[in-house]
Amino acid sequence: MPVTETPTRDRAPSHKPSPPDLLADLRALESQLSATDLRPCPEVDAAFGHLVDLCTVVDDHLTEQLLASPSVDTLLDSLRIVSARGEGELERAWARRVIAADNPWAELARFPYLDNYRRLVRFELAGLDAVGAEHPRSAVVLGAGPLPLTALVMAQDHGVQVTAVDNDPQACDLASALHEALGTQVQTVCADAGSAVDLPATTSCDAVLLAALVGTDSHAKRCITGALSTAMRPDALLITRSAHRLRTALYPSVSPDDLCGFTPLVEMHPCDDVVNSALIARPER
Repeated sequence: MPVTETPTRDRAPSHKPSPPDLLADLRALESQLSATDLRPCPEVDAAFGHLVDLCTVVDDHLTEQLLASPSVDTLLDSLRIVSARGEGELERAWARRVIAADNPWAELARFPYLDNYRRLVRFELAGLDAVGAEHPRSAVVLGAGPLPLTALVMAQDHGVQVTAVDNDPQACDLASALHEALGTQVQTVCADAGSAVDLPATTSCDAVLLAALVGTDSHAKRCITGALSTAMRPDALLITRSAHRLRTALYPSVSPDDLCGFTPLVEMHPCDDVVNSALIARPER
């Protein structure tokens, strides 16, 4: 799930679906998932895995046909809501599993989407390199969640000093306990995106990453990015996670116009089963 990924397996479809078949599959998954509490279990996990498969392997022509359907926008809106709730349940459950494990690192390695987070972070850091930025020494992740894998991967795999921010006290408690169990050096701060702009880490870091579910519509994104544009260093960069085409069934799309006070530098879309796109921008001042 937005969850930015799916477990490794053979994802090639046995046959190319027609637009009506694909639309029917998406509707069936929305109905199936909406009838559950979305907590991880074999049935829910399989449904979300199938949903991500459908949203990431369809070709452009098929996507164009599907998106032309008059009822698809309402369906995508519903799927995004379900996916966001499901991601929260998944992260909380796995954070507790890792914290309680005798070997927390071994348990974390079993998380089905860990490799996808690693690929997503590499994708985003490659984007920074593409615009001529130096490798960030420090970063703030806004909307890090209870299983803060982006912050963890940036710190452990890429040597970045990371501050992880979330507005949910329970999520922050779980994240802090997770980092303690793993022995990772990531600071966790409980704050909403609006007040996070005043954090010393935000005003001094090399990069700020705005998670896809922070500000779920254009107005909210513009309010948050407008505040960030005046708080961040002029030479710092903003990485905003987005979604493209049918991947918008999993995460909201962000356009360059949603980055208030920033000059967009590059917009990147994945060509594999990673879900999130990325917009990289710098403050206009």
